[in-house]
Amino acid sequence: MIFQVVTPSGNVLVEDLTLKVESGSNLLITGPNGSGKSSLFRVLGGLWPLVSGHIVKPGVGSDLNNEIFYVPQRPYTAVGTLRDQLIYPLTSDQQVEPLTHNEMLELLKNVDLEYLLNRYPPEKEINWGEELSLGEQQRLGMARLFYHKPKFAILDECTSAVTTDMEERFCAKVRAMGTSCITISHRPALVAFHDVVLSLDGEGGWRVNYKRFIYFHALMCIHIS
Repeated sequence: MIFQVVTPSGNVLVEDLTLKVESGSNLLITGPNGSGKSSLFRVLGGLWPLVSGHIVKPGVGSDLNNEIFYVPQRPYTAVGTLRDQLIYPLTSDQQVEPLTHNEMLELLKNVDLEYLLNRYPPEKEINWGEELSLGEQQRLGMARLFYHKPKFAILDECTSAVTTDMEERFCAKVRAMGTSCITISHRPALVAFHDVVLSLDGEGGWRVNYKRFIYFHALMCIHIS
């Protein structure tokens, strides 16, 4: 990936960024608000246009969720059944095999949400955004990741409203299932689960700390007009 990060208003936040994340390695991005962390993710996710450079990502079309999966700070909760939430963004007619009750239970146990199976009828459609707290929604986002088992995961402050213990359990399970993560987080405990830490200082400066070998080279500057 070689590209610039430019806001919709035209401000250049990250320039001449060259980044390669190999399968099996995890990258943690830290820094104060406004330093360009989330902006970088928006470009990677296609939410913001790529003004210059190029990005090469695995997965196309219907296979995309198996290759790279985005988990935001507040996961989208569609009106529907609990099964619908776990398989999102897939729909029931896109599944090769329907998610069974036992499979749902296992996914929810991983994030301490198994009580939802008793609280809500399995086929009842619910407005989950109104029913669940932010912490529960984030844990639901984790369960979705466990269901899809992608090769790469983009994690944008997706554990900010859960306990440190849950966060560490989540990271350990993601690593165990072989998913490589590009993570934004302010919590120091997550450093142990990543191989490279990119720290932005909010003023154009940056620092990269390596824990295992990975090719990573970046030139960054911030221009605010």
